[in-house]
Amino acid sequence: MRPFQILPSTTSHKHEALLPTLEVFARLGMHDLDLNLNHFIERGMSVDEVRPVLAAHHQRVRIVSGGWCDFFDPEPRIQETYASVGRQIDMARALAVTTLRLFFGRLPYEQYSASAHAMIVSNIQRLARRYPDVQFVFENHDGASSHPPVCRRILESVGLPNVRLTFDPINFEHRGMNSLEAVGQLLPLIGHVHLKGYEQGRFCEFGAGEVDLMPVLETLISGGYRGAFTVEYEGAFDRTLRLYQSVRRAQTVLQGLTVRSIEASGLRD
Repeated sequence: MRPFQILPSTTSHKHEALLPTLEVFARLGMHDLDLNLNHFIERGMSVDEVRPVLAAHHQRVRIVSGGWCDFFDPEPRIQETYASVGRQIDMARALAVTTLRLFFGRLPYEQYSASAHAMIVSNIQRLARRYPDVQFVFENHDGASSHPPVCRRILESVGLPNVRLTFDPINFEHRGMNSLEAVGQLLPLIGHVHLKGYEQGRFCEFGAGEVDLMPVLETLISGGYRGAFTVEYEGAFDRTLRLYQSVRRAQTVLQGLTVRSIEASGLRD
């Protein structure tokens, strides 16, 4: 079994200057990245400014995290989403990246209905068929998408191989959902995983807090998940330090789970 890709996310540093952030990440040995597009979308930064810096630091972007779009929108508003995502795809391609993280949308759970379901399924299908070379991974977040059965129904109804879930167990916990139950419902649909921690109603670093993610990770790996893990830090303390510690913990935890999975497979053989 290959080692898992463990990607530090620049989301933690989206309010900092990107180029020195990349240098700091490189000096800390963080070379494979999940790059948040905030600097390009919100601040007008050019991808051409970033590529030589990445090359100089021997860094590679594996996934890009896009901005807020709403796939529950009807016509004509959905065209704004398509235009925004099209620009994000251009940025991803310029960075030689084929995986784009997006959000389902802002619809409150109470407004999720058969018509809302049909709308988002149609909208995502149109996007995915327009860009068959792009892997879209939709993150569970607020509103309707904070409910695992909703995510499952949407993705199963979309039914396209280039549309999967970015599974964020702590986002589910933050909205009162049990992440272990959620992974059991969603495992075949997961294409990417986010790692962080949760303590007293706030996000913290991975490996800390009151939510034990080990059973979730064990379920993922024993269930055959072999995708990447993005490590995030959105807490109140030093974001460079806490992100670095989180990445190190993730490496240790996932290496141990990989060894255990290999040993278990050998015993079964």
